[in-house]
Amino acid sequence: MIIAKLQYGLSVAFVGLATVFVGLIILIGLIKVLEKVMGGMNKKQTAAPAPAPAPAPVAPVVEAEPEVDDGELIAVIAAAVAAAMEAAGESEEPKGFVVRSIRRVNNAPAWNRAGREEQIYSRM
Repeated sequence: MIIAKLQYGLSVAFVGLATVFVGLIILIGLIKVLEKVMGGMNKKQTAAPAPAPAPAPVAPVVEAEPEVDDGELIAVIAAAVAAAMEAAGESEEPKGFVVRSIRRVNNAPAWNRAGREEQIYSRM
């Protein structure tokens, strides 16, 4: 009895695995065929003779830019951000979250309340 169930389970597993691998092999074959078909189309479009190679480009002369001290620019941007934060009412220290009141809402369905109570009472 147990051996028959085990054999049946193994045969189902084998058939499933074989089906998956055969499907993957077919999929790989289709991808290869499409690759050849699409590759042939690209070759037909680019079959025009290649132009003569262009002469090597001459590197442009790059002048060195003078070093600029960005300290003043950074200070101005930081001051602008600080002023914008103060204008928006945000200070550097967060004010936090204040709970004004707590009230229970009992608008949950009966099955929801029963499940919640069952979970709470099962742990006591």
